[in-house]
Amino acid sequence: MGTAKQSLEMAKGIQLGSIALLHALQSQLHSVVVVVRKDDLLEWLSEEVLTYVESGRCRFAVCAEAELGMAHSLKSGIQAAGQTNVEGIMVMLADQPFIEGEMLTRLIDTFGSEADYDFVASGDKGVPKPPVILGRRMWPAAVSLEGDAGARTLFQLPLYRGQIVEEEDSLRFMDIDTEERYQEARKIYSRKYMLT
Repeated sequence: MGTAKQSLEMAKGIQLGSIALLHALQSQLHSVVVVVRKDDLLEWLSEEVLTYVESGRCRFAVCAEAELGMAHSLKSGIQAAGQTNVEGIMVMLADQPFIEGEMLTRLIDTFGSEADYDFVASGDKGVPKPPVILGRRMWPAAVSLEGDAGARTLFQLPLYRGQIVEEEDSLRFMDIDTEERYQEARKIYSRKYMLT
């Protein structure tokens, strides 16, 4: 996009980066780690998010190699979150404004329902997409990924067992990668969530 996507305004006073983050913070997740670039001034954080930061439920991990691809941000997040005593880490993207809380709840409940799951992924017509939950056994492989490779490449390996939780509304997977997509998402967001 040529700009910091987190700061893009979806509606007056609502920045893209805070939308999915708030859903994560309002979910059953124990804590939330936000992976940011080293030069991120965090001006996109909403006042509501800042209250979670102050309480310690939300913290930040700086990824010095973010420009090298998604795998480096994933590695930073797993290393930071993996320092706590958790069995799974949910991976979300900041540029997906139509992620909703019940979607996260379904993933958490599915992961918790089967002790042997290595992953649970959201499904878009059978294709695994973020948000996803990675179990502890997958973390070493996930942190060894390079460039723009995401964890999806690991789901096809016979070594890991998991489940895809289908989402009927493909809008939830819309991410903001171009100016055109941003303008389209703003219109949808305004119609869907804002009072007119």
